[in-house]
Amino acid sequence: MTARRLAGAVLLTATIFARPAGAEVTVPVATGGRVQLLQPNALSPRARRCLTRLREELTAGGFQVAVSEFGGAGDALWMVDPASPGDGSGATITLVGNPDEGPSELWIVDGVAGGRAAVRRLLVPAGSTTHDDEVLAIRTLEFLRASALELARGAAPAPMPTPAPAAATTMPASVVAVSGPGAIAPVSPPESPRRFSFEVGLSLLASSRSLEPAYLPVARLRAELASLLETRITVAGLGTRPVVTRPDEGTATVDHTFGIVELRTAFRRGRAVRPAVGAGGGVLLVQVNGAGTWPYQGRSGRTWTGLFDVSAGLTIALGRRFALAAEAHGQVAAPYPSVRFSDVEAARIGRPALFTSLTLVMSL
Repeated sequence: MTARRLAGAVLLTATIFARPAGAEVTVPVATGGRVQLLQPNALSPRARRCLTRLREELTAGGFQVAVSEFGGAGDALWMVDPASPGDGSGATITLVGNPDEGPSELWIVDGVAGGRAAVRRLLVPAGSTTHDDEVLAIRTLEFLRASALELARGAAPAPMPTPAPAAATTMPASVVAVSGPGAIAPVSPPESPRRFSFEVGLSLLASSRSLEPAYLPVARLRAELASLLETRITVAGLGTRPVVTRPDEGTATVDHTFGIVELRTAFRRGRAVRPAVGAGGGVLLVQVNGAGTWPYQGRSGRTWTGLFDVSAGLTIALGRRFALAAEAHGQVAAPYPSVRFSDVEAARIGRPALFTSLTLVMSL
């Protein structure tokens, strides 16, 4: 009995020193966690450097990082499937915005109790250094470790003040924004760029000194192909009909209708004022109705011809969906139509022509 009591006392003493009273069991939150990293197929150099450093830091911290890619037309913000600790998943991380073009945000969507999600938003300033990327990756790792520890204790991460209503209305209903040390103030998530827009307005076409300018309604459909590249379809017509007069011979009215397809480079994306230059081609329809003075007889005719166009202009934003566009175009018709009286050329059309327009742009 004495030996058994002595062995029990030794075992009890070892247990007390191995685990002090009141101490908690340590949970290995840095290992075995799963993190999903969302990124587009085409990454800018700055974004690639940031996400690569983040992936390396999380992997070194013991997390299993799964990279998921999506097409350029998608928006990472609405592809996030909030993680759930019940199914063994950890968090979803995505970069909202392009740090090469301006400030963006790193979103960390982490599952919490009640089937909801907490969003940690970290500012990624434009033009940051490699050191800034390292600091961002370390803070992300610390947040995931702290979140995993609280989830292991059975409690959700402590929520911070609810964001402004404007931000809440633009986020999914199952997401609650939280902030903490190093997080930026709650703001609305960046809107995905509107790739299509419609323009309508008035234009002025002047192509000959002997022919008055024509005022034409103009309509355009614009589509963004990349951050600096866009294509556009323009149609103009059904406007005024300038008159060419030759004393003692008669008069002729000229009707213009044309359509062109342009490829343009638009600079300063996301700014209030955007200059642009472009080039394109299309077709020009000219209809002439002649009225002769006796003994001359008037004739009518119509002709189609090719049209080449170069342009420069400005687009001025009036809000999120509307803008004002002012442009000047130089056009050349080949072969060029002409108005003749008794086989004598009275006016040339489109050799060259100046086309100016003022339109209202509406994003679709």
